Amino acid sequence: MTSGPSLESLRRLALYGRLLWASAPAHSLAALGLAVGSAGATTAGIVATGQLIGSLRNALDEESSASSSPVWFWLILTAGTLVAGPVLAAAMSALSQTISARYLRVFYDLAMDAGTAPHGIAHLEDAAVTGRLQAVISATREWDFTAGVELTWSILRTRLTAVGSFLVLMTWRWWAPFVVAASYVALSQVFTWWVNRQHDNVLDVMGDRRRRASYLRGLLTGAAAAKEVRLFGLAGWLLERYSSTWKGAMALVWRHRHRGLGSLMVAAVCMLGANGLVFALLARDASAGVVSLAAIVTLMQAILALEAFGPLGDEQMAFGRCTAATWELGRLRTELGLRDIAGPSSTAPAYISDNNPARLSTGAATIELRDVTFTYPTRQEPTFSHLSLTVPAGQALAVVGENGVGKSTLIKLICGLYAPDNGTVRIDSGDPSADDTVRRRIAVIFQDFVRYQLSLRRNIGLGSVAHQDDDGILSKALNDAGGSELLDRLEHRWDTILSPEYSGGTDLSGGQWQRVALARALTAAAGDAGVIVLDEPTAALDVRAEAALFDRFLEVTGGLTTLLVSHRLSSVRHADRIIVLGHDDLGSGRIIEDGTHDELLALGGAYARMFTLQATRFATAGGEPTP
Repeated sequence: MTSGPSLESLRRLALYGRLLWASAPAHSLAALGLAVGSAGATTAGIVATGQLIGSLRNALDEESSASSSPVWFWLILTAGTLVAGPVLAAAMSALSQTISARYLRVFYDLAMDAGTAPHGIAHLEDAAVTGRLQAVISATREWDFTAGVELTWSILRTRLTAVGSFLVLMTWRWWAPFVVAASYVALSQVFTWWVNRQHDNVLDVMGDRRRRASYLRGLLTGAAAAKEVRLFGLAGWLLERYSSTWKGAMALVWRHRHRGLGSLMVAAVCMLGANGLVFALLARDASAGVVSLAAIVTLMQAILALEAFGPLGDEQMAFGRCTAATWELGRLRTELGLRDIAGPSSTAPAYISDNNPARLSTGAATIELRDVTFTYPTRQEPTFSHLSLTVPAGQALAVVGENGVGKSTLIKLICGLYAPDNGTVRIDSGDPSADDTVRRRIAVIFQDFVRYQLSLRRNIGLGSVAHQDDDGILSKALNDAGGSELLDRLEHRWDTILSPEYSGGTDLSGGQWQRVALARALTAAAGDAGVIVLDEPTAALDVRAEAALFDRFLEVTGGLTTLLVSHRLSSVRHADRIIVLGHDDLGSGRIIEDGTHDELLALGGAYARMFTLQATRFATAGGEPTP
């Protein structure tokens, strides 16, 4: 954030200019030429107008045909500048819209890159980072962001016109334009600092507090919570909470808008004084006959045109909004260790396809965790401390344990979504937290799997993008997931959008969505995945349905390395191996038991106690004890 008129304004302009050039170099160069031409036409018009009036006065005094020649010359030149200025400005405006569209596209790419380029997800679970990222993206939805890009060339033309007027005024008294221009520049600097401060404050509150307000507004206006809002009578309470949260978020902005106004007033008074001094001196020279009528008209226009060195009102406000968002995005990317905002294109690898010569290794993969320690940034105690685990290629491993022991965290470490604080995680000797190629060897369906508002084909095919148009592979995956009847129930079959928010779309039941998500993981097996992970995606199914689905899953994924995470021990009893996670004396997660289902029952430890307890509860509820 800015603390006063400083070099930061110039740094913001430099960053914005570099990104503008990177977005549309040829168009920007053409727009620059049009801005210079338009400013030149305006300056020429100032001179021509003064000379026209002076020549008319001379022609009337001399009353001769010869004296009328200069009149015609200056009249034609004045008319030419009056026509050329608007024409060049119109062309510049049309060109600026193309530049704006390209700038916005590159800006969005950089913002999306900030969300997806880091190999892990830790930055997306940091409230401060996500708040700033969402604030930057939200800024692009405001009209003044796009307008700021489009107005860049208008502002440049206005500033260049001031430079032309500066040179014209120097022909009268060399120091006069310096006095007036300096007063306007000082006012503009103070105003720019004040504007940047307001935009910075808006970006700040759009982070966490304004995001909470937006969430509450979404509850009031969206379909997701509509039923409960009405049934529980929550509308009034939510409206009150939204109002108070929004006002609290904006209080900082409103408070800071009044700060710095004193500096603005001082700068404005100095500007008025400088203008008064120069106009008074011109009036004295005019009364003394030192300057001609043509010079008086020209100099008065030039003095007034120097205002272009000062604040430009709404144009500058919009431009400031754009540069503030660009500056914040640049800072955020730097903190995330990403490439320079106007640097070379991202080198993030594309998905593997038949047209991509880079191929991954195939078949089952080996998983190895060696002496891994991991602590969440928001916690003091480590989730895991010196954890080691080896899963041979092709083994079906089940991970069980009480809630909060770290089962999902273990999966995220294996997937490379988090990097360990110490120790190593390897998939076939590759690091999934640093290498996207290695990460693509893993397919995971989490308990909170994504329900894409896309077609059924895309929802399943995204497991292996290169095979998403292969109906044979998709059909087999859906059938293996137990959802073969789903296809016949959908009106547009594979092309049915799985969301009622779109024309011809439909929603699915919870169980149907789970089968679609499982089919997505199975589709990954048809691609390059060598490890398939199910992290409790079937928790909503009853115990028999989950057990049957897991058994079927183990059958169809034979030959691959499989990880099953579940709190229902009866569902994973057919896995090749079961590990039980627990806590050590310091509260860190560790493997407390390791073996087959029968071995762990015979051991009589934690697994046997949990299994017996669950079987007893199941029998009490009316089922049969699980063997």
